[in-house]
Amino acid sequence: MPRSVLQNEAIRAESRAKILSAALRLFAQHGYEQTSVKMIAQEAGIAQGLLYNYYASKEQLLVAIFEQSITAVRESFTLAEQQGPPEQLIERFIRVSFLLLRRDLAFWQLSYHVRMQVGVIAGLGQQLHTWTDTIQAQISDYFMVAGYANPSIEAALLFALIDGVSQHYVLNPERYPLDAIVETMVARYKA
Repeated sequence: MPRSVLQNEAIRAESRAKILSAALRLFAQHGYEQTSVKMIAQEAGIAQGLLYNYYASKEQLLVAIFEQSITAVRESFTLAEQQGPPEQLIERFIRVSFLLLRRDLAFWQLSYHVRMQVGVIAGLGQQLHTWTDTIQAQISDYFMVAGYANPSIEAALLFALIDGVSQHYVLNPERYPLDAIVETMVARYKA
């Protein structure tokens, strides 16, 4: 009996996820520039030709991995905005950001390892700047709602703070005092 449309979509989604996961692991382990499409296909357990049915190039895989991280950031905005008074939006955003970091720790450990590679930064080009600007603009809106005098500077600072704390945490999650740092950050921005 042939598979249904839903079954085919589920298989395609599972294959895409396996390919992305394999690419992320290999980019982190060997470096983006040294990882070949053939290596990714082997790691994912699929034929190289089949990989091209899902992603046209290694560059497209890289963009898909970073879109996955942007999706997580968007989720943090959505969750922060769902409940509570607007004056507590910054506090909720900080808490949710680190909640999602913990939830997807394995992804973020690899992602941070990959994202500072020279080839990755060059490969993402303007998209990286667009993503960063979009995130910072959303955080700036939060500071504007909270009545801060210079929301864009506050947003740049908080964005860098969350990013830096996240990087330190993923390097050594067992020893890094994330809970205490989150509480200190929240205290600085408490309404």
